[in-house]
Amino acid sequence: MSPIRQKVKFDKKLLDQDALKILKKLNKSGHETYLVGGCIRDILLGHKPKDFDIATSATPEQIHKLFKRSRIIGRRFKLVHIMFSARKFIEVATFRAGKVQTSNDGLVLRDNYYGTLEDDVFRRDFTVNGLYYDIKKSEVIDYVGGLDDLKALKIKMIGDPSERFEEDPVRMIRAVRFRAKLNANIESQLIEAIQTNSQLLVKIPPARLYEEVIKLFHNENSIEIFHELDRLGLLRHLFSQTKENPFVDSSLINTSERIRNGNSVTFTFLFAVFLWSAVNKRFNQISKKNKSRIELMLQASEDVIKKQTQQVMMPRWLSSRVKDIWLMQYQLENYNPKKSKALIRNPRFRMAYDFLVLRSESIDKDLKAKAEYWTNIQK
Repeated sequence: MSPIRQKVKFDKKLLDQDALKILKKLNKSGHETYLVGGCIRDILLGHKPKDFDIATSATPEQIHKLFKRSRIIGRRFKLVHIMFSARKFIEVATFRAGKVQTSNDGLVLRDNYYGTLEDDVFRRDFTVNGLYYDIKKSEVIDYVGGLDDLKALKIKMIGDPSERFEEDPVRMIRAVRFRAKLNANIESQLIEAIQTNSQLLVKIPPARLYEEVIKLFHNENSIEIFHELDRLGLLRHLFSQTKENPFVDSSLINTSERIRNGNSVTFTFLFAVFLWSAVNKRFNQISKKNKSRIELMLQASEDVIKKQTQQVMMPRWLSSRVKDIWLMQYQLENYNPKKSKALIRNPRFRMAYDFLVLRSESIDKDLKAKAEYWTNIQK
């Protein structure tokens, strides 16, 4: 297949200088080398990319030999990380070929074939991510119609969607993320394939889905993503205990506003919100047992978190903080003025307080006076 080669002009400030050094050195050493994927997509849309990925004909061993501050990672498919500081590295991958072989539980078993540029293109997921930039000729190389789809803001799969989801079901989640990120439309064939294949997500290890969930909601479009996941039937395979309600919506809007304003966000808060209805439901189911309220709430929390971690992993530090937020709700609702200042000094107070405020503004409006008490006492 002959690719389209299109001359492009864009602000050179959008390019990472360290990535350019790698490109030039590999090219100079006789290796075919390109910038690839999301960085090209973002540059063509006028955005500054967060990451720069490089694809090359050089093998990992050849790359490692050329760059002293580099390390080879991965067993199933080797990649090279070229280090520029303690926190910055650029990933370089050899062109891939062939199909991914996975086990029944979604683990990649074999993915170690090297190939050509054309082979590599057809291993990528969506057409808008299948673009390569040739620095020597200032050209974008497009084998799959990615330039047209980017112009039309259309999310389209490279190859047959159902086959590609069988290879890696996480691509369904990425389609939703890119749709929101690019304000694009998912083509109808892809939507149908997602709805048909959504159950494939059960094959993916919970630890991997945790990483994907973090990416999903760490942006300015989290409420749109939540609704799209629900509409396409993916949400039930990530958060089966979560249903849309005003509290969830308010929290997602609040998260997006914080990111938009450059404020920090924590995923502890969203996990606590997503599972709040479930933990209350479980609390009511076991409340007849002869236990204290704290014991019942702890048991309900453990039960809900255990069920959640069968889908999306919650590291111990995360589940511990989520439980703290839930347990502090009772203290905030039934406050003792003599103990208020001590509670404010608790390191989890701020998250628990924000949680109470959002509840009072959405699903528990009878708590407004109590939320105002905690707002005023902090002054």
